[in-house]
Amino acid sequence: MRNTIGILREGRSKRGEKRTAITPSVAKLIVNLGHKLIVQSRFHPESGEEKRIFKDSEYRKAGALISEDLSSADVIFGLKEIFPTRILPGKAYYFFSHTHKGQIKNRPMLKRLVELDATLIDYELISDDENERLITAFTYNAGYAGMVDSLWTLGKRLKLLGISNAFETIPQAVDGQDLLTVKNVIKKVAIRIEKEGTPKQIPPIIICFLGKGKTAFGAREIFNLLPHQDIFFSEVESIFKKGSRNKIYALQIGTEEIYRLKKKVNLNFNEYEKLQKRDKRNFYLEHPGYFESNLDKVLPFVTVIMNCVIWSQKYPRSITKAMVKQTWPLNKVLKVIGDITCDPNGSIEFSKETWIDDPVYIFNPLTKSTRNGFNGNGIAVMAVTNLPCEFSADASIQFCNDFLPFLYKIIKANYKGSLAESNLPEEIKKAVILWKGNFTPRYSNMKKYLN
Repeated sequence: MRNTIGILREGRSKRGEKRTAITPSVAKLIVNLGHKLIVQSRFHPESGEEKRIFKDSEYRKAGALISEDLSSADVIFGLKEIFPTRILPGKAYYFFSHTHKGQIKNRPMLKRLVELDATLIDYELISDDENERLITAFTYNAGYAGMVDSLWTLGKRLKLLGISNAFETIPQAVDGQDLLTVKNVIKKVAIRIEKEGTPKQIPPIIICFLGKGKTAFGAREIFNLLPHQDIFFSEVESIFKKGSRNKIYALQIGTEEIYRLKKKVNLNFNEYEKLQKRDKRNFYLEHPGYFESNLDKVLPFVTVIMNCVIWSQKYPRSITKAMVKQTWPLNKVLKVIGDITCDPNGSIEFSKETWIDDPVYIFNPLTKSTRNGFNGNGIAVMAVTNLPCEFSADASIQFCNDFLPFLYKIIKANYKGSLAESNLPEEIKKAVILWKGNFTPRYSNMKKYLN
């Protein structure tokens, strides 16, 4: 089929959001395949706010029509949630809807999609035969930006404490133009650390990475540009006391070390310790109530915590208010927490959402109070909720690379008949929450979120 394709401009309230699901190069591919392409302008017509990193002229050059009116489009690509008032009847929408877990804030949008007989296909749910997610570009980019912003936070925090340091030259990711430019800045910081060392006013710098998934991989790609050495859990205290000033230390731990068995659990501790790491992780996932955080053993010795672990309420917290109240006053070594996964009041109990234009707050463990900005007595927490936006061009390009293998079949699919007749790839069918206003069997339980 020759569907007409539309590209949404992201909403006004999404601060810093300039990503797009379809880059100009992919737009050209769509046009060359014989489809009409309509693109909303990057600038909001009322506020003038720039909401896309790529210029309108680039899409015109690709053969697209720039127009606010997407009513003639059959398929519309966005990225994040859509305001209910912007939803058009009978359209097939692709975007990250954040609805399948029952997220309360997006229920009005979900209800409106149903009312208007719309089709909803969620990028997050596109998966393979083993239900592994296939669209993960933004996960890596969250790691990139989160690491950059955490090093930037460390530099500013140390400077405010009167400590000159090499990290001062690192910009916030959003101010660094693009990923390559920021990497080049960090490479210069690496040279300075090798020559001059880290500040003598603080212990050797240990950065603790929680998790070993895609987010942590992205964070490590940035961190690894610095002179560094990986260490084990058992080495943390000795490195804290005698480590080198001409490198940064990385402690990267998975759930088998982040958490420990509770003392009162009726299990054979020695038998548990004999398990392989993979088996320990699986046991933890099956029995989270048996565990508690193990991080009180490392918090007195690490300078930065990078949280890269997805969390839900059935799991124990990694860092609690009580834990930092007990450990932080001993030596005030912990300077920064980079909460990349940003679960408010979640894995890190005192975490809260921050945004690109106000990214950091200080948590005082003694008073359990927070204060926005870099000043104050306590731990600086960076918990930007939309980190991939800071490298909007890089993130968009990587997203398109993930999405491209499915694009041809998606844009020529039949959205008029039944889902079975659509000719969509199976990986995409798994991500169809609504088909013409009706929940698909896989997501039929979501009907309860409409009440």
